[in-house]
Amino acid sequence: MARFHPMLAVTGIMLYIALGEGAITDCVDASSCNGHGTCPSPCSAPCSCTDGYGGHDCTIPPICTAAGSECGANGACTTSSSPYVCTCSNGYSGPTCTVAPICTATGNQCGTNGACTTSATPYVCTCSNGYTGALCTTAPICTAAGSQCGTHGSCTTSASPYVCTCTDGYTGSLCTTAPICTAAGSECGTNGACTTSATPYVCTCSNGYSGSTCTIAPICTAAGSQCGTHGSCTTSASPYVCTCTDGYTGSLCTTAPICTAAGSECGTNGACTTSATPYVCTCSNGYTGALCTTAPICTAAGSQCGTNGACTTSATPYVCTCSNGYSGPTCAIAPVCTAAGNQCGTKGGCNTCTSTYSCQCYSGYGGTTCATAPPCTARGSECKNGGSCDISTFPYTCTCPSGLTGATCQGAGSQVTFFVATLIVSALSSLFFMQY
Repeated sequence: MARFHPMLAVTGIMLYIALGEGAITDCVDASSCNGHGTCPSPCSAPCSCTDGYGGHDCTIPPICTAAGSECGANGACTTSSSPYVCTCSNGYSGPTCTVAPICTATGNQCGTNGACTTSATPYVCTCSNGYTGALCTTAPICTAAGSQCGTHGSCTTSASPYVCTCTDGYTGSLCTTAPICTAAGSECGTNGACTTSATPYVCTCSNGYSGSTCTIAPICTAAGSQCGTHGSCTTSASPYVCTCTDGYTGSLCTTAPICTAAGSECGTNGACTTSATPYVCTCSNGYTGALCTTAPICTAAGSQCGTNGACTTSATPYVCTCSNGYSGPTCAIAPVCTAAGNQCGTKGGCNTCTSTYSCQCYSGYGGTTCATAPPCTARGSECKNGGSCDISTFPYTCTCPSGLTGATCQGAGSQVTFFVATLIVSALSSLFFMQY
């Protein structure tokens, strides 16, 4: 039966701690810490966990204890941070230091083209002679005395793996891909030249031409009228381009601006900004839209935001800034919970740290009001058949191996179901043949 590697499980937990603690992490009060920590600064800091527990709400139990033997003979329990974890020795790895190293100091696991590096955990093979791979069994693509790189390259052996260093503009792992141009060739035509100072060789175009071999003509010329009366041809670089004036845009400066300096296109709630191209309407009085025709949802002296909001007029468009946990464009949507209420039940608290109040759930519970119980716990055994508890979501959920379903990975499609079905088919087949 396929099972998750134990190291992946602990890596997932640590990633959750590292990433999650920048998102949902601030505790609301002491109950946020589930009896295994304290809330040092409500709404501005995560729980300070005790007893080796970890996580933003102290729901991740320790793998080991200071006086315990959970880490075995090849590890020790580190209690200087939360959650407590095993620090492995002798090259061992894994959450409880049970995964043996792939090589040893006196062994020959790394073969003749590598050596076992034991200065860190886990022990690893350090390869030589250009070889790579976990056990240094993958041969290099080239050798110092070989001809694998052909006539347009040489084998670089100063590091592993060995690689072909190409010349003459050639590229590719074995230097077999020819350049698009050569120093003495005419591949770049009359409007370009082959640049051979780097690999691969490339055509450097002139006269406004572009393209890999400088065959694409420019859209305008220095003496031409392609850019019309509202632009001019810029020829300082390739390809040549039209630089527009008078607020016009487009490749040939044919798209007129939506407003003009002396015009009234922006109405009474805007003005035409002509300091850049294209010209645009800069709106005032909270109005928005291309021509400043969209009225704001609230005004400074109005009551559009109700009793739980105020109209913010310091920027455009004007918007309602809500209070008391209310939300919505006009602050008409009531919060799901209140600071003194019990809407979040016994497995959550009302998070009033932000403008929109919401229930912050504890102990893996989820749902709008923290009423949905999790099917599993951090480092628990509820997820069967090799499943693991995903504590990055609320409520916690079991992540099942391929082919397994259900809240605890015991649903249809499991190997157990398949095995039982196989036995039934086998028994029926035996009965059928016994009759004949």
